[in-house]
Amino acid sequence: MKELNRDELELIFDYCLGTADIEQREQARLLIESNPEAADFCSKVQVSIGPLDEWTVESCPDRLVENTVSYVNQAARNSQAKLGELLAFEKSHTPSSRSTLWINIGRRLAMAAIFMVVGGVALTTMRYMRYNAWQTQCRAQLAGIANGISNYSADYNGKLPAVAMSAGSPWWKVGAQGQDNVSNTRHIWLLVKGGYVGPNDFLCPGAKTGQLEPITDEQAKNIFDFPNRKYIPYSMRLICDKSPSISSLGRKLIISDMNPLFESLPTDFGSPLELKLDDKLLKVNSNNHQRKGQNLLFSDGSVQFVNTRQVGINNDDIFTLRGTDVYKGDEVPSCDEDEFMAP
Repeated sequence: MKELNRDELELIFDYCLGTADIEQREQARLLIESNPEAADFCSKVQVSIGPLDEWTVESCPDRLVENTVSYVNQAARNSQAKLGELLAFEKSHTPSSRSTLWINIGRRLAMAAIFMVVGGVALTTMRYMRYNAWQTQCRAQLAGIANGISNYSADYNGKLPAVAMSAGSPWWKVGAQGQDNVSNTRHIWLLVKGGYVGPNDFLCPGAKTGQLEPITDEQAKNIFDFPNRKYIPYSMRLICDKSPSISSLGRKLIISDMNPLFESLPTDFGSPLELKLDDKLLKVNSNNHQRKGQNLLFSDGSVQFVNTRQVGINNDDIFTLRGTDVYKGDEVPSCDEDEFMAP
């Protein structure tokens, strides 16, 4: 039986607390149904938080401190009321010496209830702080990549990093190391080859990539692309111009958190890619930051976190091509205003 990893444990914990979103709840449910260890862990968590079911807690209340105190006081009152019932029963059936024992136990139960309520609020707050920290670190990382692009452009007459691509070439085969350029990440890999950005500076802290072996500078010199998709959980603008300059773009989006359409790509590059859009794929945000939004890097070096896929004055969906419902991995934008972030 496969041992649960940290992300799976957190997923089940959030599911039991009721803080998971719709997609996370479905993932947790499937995991619990298929994994006995997950089911056992879920059962233990539910038993632990069972006493809290008596109270209805608002999600992210505006008056967090006042409401927290109110919940704590309510927990204490409920525990004291139950304690009173136990004491009355005990007094009528046993010597008074055992009442002291019940008082001590009751006080401990009341304190335990208080700690559970406060602990639950603290846990939610810590998770929120952690997600915000990942977003901030990701923005700083993209700013570093922007600096690398700027330095590259200064050395190459204002040009953006670009490799020769044949018409109709695929752009999804990230990790293919042949001579032919078949992925949209080979452009940005030139920054690594030239020493403008480190080979491990493309790992978004919020992305669930698992443990990866760092790429050494020596290894980077001998390969043509990132080793595989996990080493670059970002998506780059698909540019039709073979040798674009930064100045010609104006302020255009050039890098975003991973396109949710292409989170799972074939590992066998001989297999065809065929993806058909559905309602879910048209709405979901990048997985890098808990589906809450995505960081965007623009050609002027600015970085912005947005909670929508529609960007710019035309509200263009950055993760889809206009008028395209089925993707085979070799499509191109219909026009310069059709911003498409490809893997």
